[in-house]
Amino acid sequence: MTTMNRVLTLASLGCAAPALALAQSTQGEVIETIVITATKRAQILQDVPQTITAFSEKNLKDVGAADFSGILNSMAGVELKQEQSGQGGVAIRGISELNLSNLYGGTGSATGMYLDEMPLTAAGRFPGLGAFDMQRIEVLKGPQGTLFGEGSLAGTVRFIANKPKMNKWEVASDASFSKTEGGGDNHLFNVMGNIPLAQDVAALRISGYQKQDGGYLDARITDGKSIFSTIRNANSQKSDGARIALRLQPITDLVLTGTYLNYSSRNGTRNRGASPEIGSFSTAENTRDKLDAFGVTAEYSLSFADFVANASHTDRNFFINEDQGKALGAVNGGLLALGPLATKVLNVPWPNAATGINTAHDMRAKSDTLEMRLVSSGDTSLKWTGGVFYKKTATGFTDDVAVTPGIPPASWAAVTSALTKGTVSVGESLHTESFAAIKQSAIFGEVSKDFTKQFQLLAGGRAFKETRSSVSSWRSAFALISGGAAVGTIKSRDETSLFNPKVTASYKFSPDVMAYGTYSQGFRSGGQNDYQVYIPGSPADFKPERLINHEIGLKTVLLGNSLALNLSAYYMNWKDLQQIVARGSSGIGSAIGNVGDAHSSGVDLETKWLPLKGLEVNFTASVMDAVLDNAVVLPASAGGITVPKGTRVPGTSKISMSAGATYRRPLSEGLSGFFSGRIANRSDFTSELLHYQSTTPGNTTIDFRLGVEASKWQVYMFVDNASNRRIQVREDGDGPDIFSGQKNYNWGRPRTIGLNVRYAL
Repeated sequence: MTTMNRVLTLASLGCAAPALALAQSTQGEVIETIVITATKRAQILQDVPQTITAFSEKNLKDVGAADFSGILNSMAGVELKQEQSGQGGVAIRGISELNLSNLYGGTGSATGMYLDEMPLTAAGRFPGLGAFDMQRIEVLKGPQGTLFGEGSLAGTVRFIANKPKMNKWEVASDASFSKTEGGGDNHLFNVMGNIPLAQDVAALRISGYQKQDGGYLDARITDGKSIFSTIRNANSQKSDGARIALRLQPITDLVLTGTYLNYSSRNGTRNRGASPEIGSFSTAENTRDKLDAFGVTAEYSLSFADFVANASHTDRNFFINEDQGKALGAVNGGLLALGPLATKVLNVPWPNAATGINTAHDMRAKSDTLEMRLVSSGDTSLKWTGGVFYKKTATGFTDDVAVTPGIPPASWAAVTSALTKGTVSVGESLHTESFAAIKQSAIFGEVSKDFTKQFQLLAGGRAFKETRSSVSSWRSAFALISGGAAVGTIKSRDETSLFNPKVTASYKFSPDVMAYGTYSQGFRSGGQNDYQVYIPGSPADFKPERLINHEIGLKTVLLGNSLALNLSAYYMNWKDLQQIVARGSSGIGSAIGNVGDAHSSGVDLETKWLPLKGLEVNFTASVMDAVLDNAVVLPASAGGITVPKGTRVPGTSKISMSAGATYRRPLSEGLSGFFSGRIANRSDFTSELLHYQSTTPGNTTIDFRLGVEASKWQVYMFVDNASNRRIQVREDGDGPDIFSGQKNYNWGRPRTIGLNVRYAL
């Protein structure tokens, strides 16, 4: 039986679960009740008329999730696009982050990421936040424009951390050791301590981790003709971090929580190559990513409502030394043409030819937020939430392009001065500076009314105003050589006022069966194309993107709480859809444009079934069709091609599904055996409009865990990607391999086998 046939068989079993369950005895097993706060109030997951996937702390431990990527195979319609371990953007229902490569500045985010009340997404990139000591992770599908605002066009991911406990000492550790097929060794160490400081008044909770992911893709360093060296397992990643939370309750009705989060990673090359074993680079790559975040939350109980105020500050810095080997041909043509002038007339050092070229990106994003809200309390038929929000973001970056062997600044200055007869003297091959400032203020609210015990109507909205100002300047001998301006500045400014409404009607046929319908809207900010000067014909900036969502759903808990089956169908309209429309002719820079309208329709299915004592079976599936509503003419730098109406929206897989099971069985008194397995499949997709006729193949992965559990310790053996599939994450937009000429892909991790040990007091 082929892997795909196995997936289809499991899919059939998952869809048939209700019928099969009717003939089974559950022996008292019931679905775990998960309480979530996605609606800004505590509610049981199955009672919320919305498509939400929630993973409790038990779920996270059962699947062995080290971070967000560890739960992806348990969800359908949610993907993580990664060029390097520990970094990437999330796509939900086909709505993707655009800022994955060669895009910086004020690019908006499609999916919001939060640690408790703190927003953490910076310029479309998720940090590598760990799943250890998390109470739960909530994934909200569809636009969340009412309660979460801008940056939640596709949805929202919320990490809810365990809070400090004031009357209980706790210590826990979690260590994993593994080996990747054809690659390096991996390890992860987690530790947590909960320290009561004053009974019923104060407590401190500290967790930290250190992680190493060994590389699995070699990097050959080449000028496109000759190979100079090969770096083994070049796409390695090391990271560490800590989370410190202080919780105070000075009086009965007031709780104060202060949180500090630190994350730091150091990566090698991108996981990019013509094969999953090796890729070609003209220079070695490396990345540093550092995040510091601070948040303070005050919760005060009034007689009629709960008041919550949160203030946060995040500071994130990327440094990315990125290979630009695709530019070697163009650069060497310019160097060859200028060689006689430099060496004979000006007598300055000048290479015969460049063997490598790279760009050093240095980006810093700072954000300050403040939110205050009131949430009605009491068990009444009328419930409401209202609040205000303010956010200020400052994003700055510099880019410096260098060739190997290096050309001294004095040489560049002499050549540019000679070419312009002394008018301009530029000492940089290419230097770019950019700054974007965004301010946003909003007022939001939701009101729900139970008209009967069965029928509820919810209405809400978010009115906000956003202002953006961007400025980018450059000094570039390359630009002069290619016929452009050696020095220049571009500026843009935009102001948007918008109201995002939401209306949801729900009806309970019984306490365990609910149907609902929703109309909602989402928004993604516009921005400036800071590389516009290097991409002829591309727009200087791009407008905000809007999304209108229509959704109906069914949530059920059946057979004495042993079966949960949730189904939703949606139809979404994009307005002023943002997409990458052009790339720099020499591989440096990308440009975003608004390509008109598009629509998407789809169905999500999620089931959880407990047919026997100790056995839990899960199945999720997503079927989606997202296409352009109009033809798109790309800029001249992208060939001026016309992308026809009906083309699939990039980043959207038509089908994704996941089937898995966990089983526990007593082995002896105080000791249990554990097994879990999961198979996941995602169909092919188009990476970007520039290559709309080319698709990235789909993939199927199999993961499993086998272990022994006691009350205080657990030991597991695990295998990820057990079939050792060649996982093509996406086609690389920078073009083919500079040595082999074959198509480049970003590759997922091969089969990894390891051991996980946990201990808690």
